[in-house]
Amino acid sequence: MKKYSFGLLVLVCIVIISSCSGVEKKKVETPRPLNISVYLDLSDRLVRDLTPNQIYRDTAIINCLVDYFRENTLGPTILKSENKMKVFFYPTPEDREISTLAQGLSVDIGSKQGVAKRQALDEMKGIFQNNLAHIYEETLKEHKWVGCDIWDFFSNKKIDNLCVKNGARNIIVILTDGYIFADNNKIKDGKAYSYILPQTLAVEGSSLIDKRNGELKDKGIEVLMLEINPYQPNQRDKMVKVLENWFSAMGVEKFVVAETDANLTNTQTIIQSFLEN
Repeated sequence: MKKYSFGLLVLVCIVIISSCSGVEKKKVETPRPLNISVYLDLSDRLVRDLTPNQIYRDTAIINCLVDYFRENTLGPTILKSENKMKVFFYPTPEDREISTLAQGLSVDIGSKQGVAKRQALDEMKGIFQNNLAHIYEETLKEHKWVGCDIWDFFSNKKIDNLCVKNGARNIIVILTDGYIFADNNKIKDGKAYSYILPQTLAVEGSSLIDKRNGELKDKGIEVLMLEINPYQPNQRDKMVKVLENWFSAMGVEKFVVAETDANLTNTQTIIQSFLEN
């Protein structure tokens, strides 16, 4: 009886060992560093009649992005983290005070050592909120609508230099009403333009000029464009389509173009879905 029990025990052990040896150990992949760039449109969209107003909406979105950045940097791997996040403007505002404040809207965890990494994260939200508040205040006071030349930023490779880091997850979030325009950069080629205005949206078959010809496919750029808000609601679908076709033609494989929403919870849901997918 003892011999039988011992033999059975050996047999069971052999089966267990054989089963375990057939199970492959799963490798824990280290996530790519985050490289989040927020392109902020300082145009007259800031004074459009909205409730809540555009500045409040922008600030809530940036706070949401800061929270995501912090949550994905804090933890046992923080000392090895190379995550980066910045808020920027293009073209750069001429106002010296805005330019100075904008320098504080950047956090590069990889450039810091030891406890300085955690300190940067702890101070990040307060600094971003304070500097953005002063930038908006100065912009409204000056009343000089610099706007943003989104077309040139993508077309003439500014995005490659400012928002792409090798080996990182390169995310660019653009806060704009969807109107792309710069006084010194107006190009027309048939029904294709370097800008979006109500007049171009009214042209059947109109589009944005594509100068990248799929080049951005190799850059691994993810684009989230928020706060789309055409003056004429019936042009919303056309505006979204023109922008989506442009991103696709340039080779951006992951992008979302979303309209503004008075319910900020809806916007936050879009952000979370985009970032976590």
